[in-house]
Amino acid sequence: MRVVLAALILLPTLATPPALHLPWKEAGLTEREAAAHLLNRFAYGPRPGEVDAVVKMGLDRWFERQLAAGLPDRRLDERLDRLPALDLSATEMALADMPRRELAGQLLAQKLWRAVESENQLSEVMTDFWFNHFNVSLTDNQSRAYVLSYERDAIRPNALGSVRDLLEATAKHPAMLLYLDNAQSSAPDEAPTTFTPRRRPPAEPPMESTGRRVRPHGLNENYARELLELHTLGVDAGYTQQDVVEVARAFTGWSVLPPGPRREQVERRLERVGRARGLGFQRDGEFLFRADQHDAAAKTVLGKKLPAGRGIEDGEQVLDLLALHPATARHLASKLAVRFVSDNPPRALVDRLAAVYLKSGGQVRPVLRALVESPELWSREAVGAKIKSPFELAASSLRGLGAEVDEPRDTLRWVSDMGQKLYAYQAPTGFPDRAEAWVNTGSLLSRMNFGLQLAAGRVRGVEFDLAALGGGRGGHEPADRKAALREYAGLLLPGRDLKPALALLEPTVADPELPKKVERSTAVEQVVGVILGSPEFQRR
Repeated sequence: MRVVLAALILLPTLATPPALHLPWKEAGLTEREAAAHLLNRFAYGPRPGEVDAVVKMGLDRWFERQLAAGLPDRRLDERLDRLPALDLSATEMALADMPRRELAGQLLAQKLWRAVESENQLSEVMTDFWFNHFNVSLTDNQSRAYVLSYERDAIRPNALGSVRDLLEATAKHPAMLLYLDNAQSSAPDEAPTTFTPRRRPPAEPPMESTGRRVRPHGLNENYARELLELHTLGVDAGYTQQDVVEVARAFTGWSVLPPGPRREQVERRLERVGRARGLGFQRDGEFLFRADQHDAAAKTVLGKKLPAGRGIEDGEQVLDLLALHPATARHLASKLAVRFVSDNPPRALVDRLAAVYLKSGGQVRPVLRALVESPELWSREAVGAKIKSPFELAASSLRGLGAEVDEPRDTLRWVSDMGQKLYAYQAPTGFPDRAEAWVNTGSLLSRMNFGLQLAAGRVRGVEFDLAALGGGRGGHEPADRKAALREYAGLLLPGRDLKPALALLEPTVADPELPKKVERSTAVEQVVGVILGSPEFQRR
């Protein structure tokens, strides 16, 4: 009995990670400064009163709750229920009699609502990170109809989990299979296949969402190259062109079931032929492994031999190999350090994160725990060192104002005008995550205009109450523009050293030309707009 009790006492200790230590005191930060920094890096910025709420809760507890990603999101769920396409499967989306603009609009709307309103902020930040890492684009005609389900089914469920699961979920999703052309990749005519002898293909070839047949054209290296260069090892990992070819061969036959009325017929034929041959055709949702298109000859990937005569196991073994490769650990550690710490993170930090990645078996949560415990994250140099993307700027502005977004289209138009057409970055690299990509004269002017128009209530579909922003002031109005600047800068830039920002912005709010830039707006609205468009608010 004592042994059982002892085991029960020890079990929570063994199952629970050690308590977090966030070294903000050692860095010389106050607790409010640290809480604001935490919310600017691991959330889309603080909402009114949230910095003080995190201080009261405890920074470590807030972060652990975010890692768990289980907070109720009733208000967000109510908003998402207004978007019926979110409930459609990937195939239903491909077949839906829905204008492309409407489908894209629902995709964009849910992203903004999630960023502004979700209680599980870290999950949303990491979903954005991984979508960008495994980028597909609405500009691609073949994959467009599948992009919403790609984020929903392949990225978001795995955003805080296993990189190996992310690799497989993205590799098998029709959005990626069509975007990087792997659905068309097949064994050369002279090569043996898993389904031998090769005969007339037993299944119809996959189709674009337009209904046009996509016929295999032999080996296609596009996915293999990006898998190695972008998704896992990184461009300087030392792999060769022959490795690219071998990886491409391993993924031949990874394809997509055709949408439309022929789907059931194809499925029946696959089942009948597979049962007769004892091999061959596997499906998982829209994913289809075509044994008749898989190169079954032996392969060698990064020095690892893959024996002849296998099928889908070739690609799965490549994903196993890449997920836990030291070069992958370093590549992903570097990207995470850039996202959360600085554009040029210290090498020692990247090395530590890579070691945690490998020790954990490629799990995301332990790496994020190591990151939030790193002294580099909490250094004075790191605070405010990252420039917000246009989407981050819009989301943090709305959160900072405590805004309600009933109709997101106008806000999303501003995000696009500021230089970030969401889900539409054409290259597989995804959007850059460094300041030079977002900072130029044109973009800074657009950002300032967005701040001024938003504060003046000119962004349609957005509602907020400036008088109640600080919890209510009982009808009190600031005495003048300078007083308004001090008051609202403290509310919108919590935990920041305001002296440099105030010195920079005081001449702007005192400029007699300012009211002409936003006509029919109050002095307070003009001041708030200047703060939202300021260099200090551009940083996170």
